Amino acid sequence: MQTTHLPGRGLVAAVISSIGIRHEGAHALVDTGLYLDLSRVLRNPADDPTMRFRTGLDDDVYAHVLKTPDALTLFNRTAVQLRALADEVPVGRLARLTVACQGGRHRSVAAAETVGRLVWEAWGGAYGVDIEHHHIDHPVLTSPA
Repeated sequence: MQTTHLPGRGLVAAVISSIGIRHEGAHALVDTGLYLDLSRVLRNPADDPTMRFRTGLDDDVYAHVLKTPDALTLFNRTAVQLRALADEVPVGRLARLTVACQGGRHRSVAAAETVGRLVWEAWGGAYGVDIEHHHIDHPVLTSPA
């Protein structure tokens, strides 16, 4: 697992997890909070041989995902929902978002990073955001039949 930590002046208020829903045990990683399933939407970098073995943390893969029509609209809406959830969570508890795609290396990673940064920027760095990538280091999955 890899983690991006966006520090805040206060406590961490949100945790965003990217997962590959086709990996064994992935469903157990879906926590309370919001869930965004990208397994059938957005451009899939795994379909491009030049990006297949890279991740959503690589600039070209990240840009490829974000260039999908309406991707930024989806990520902005998700960030608004996560901030609204954080407003309702008792102090000391975390607002959570799980972002899933098929393998957890490309789309979910890019989406989790984008939403995390949007939320953190909207808070002006007042609160921290942790972004956990559970399957980023797992082998690339074969396409489903």
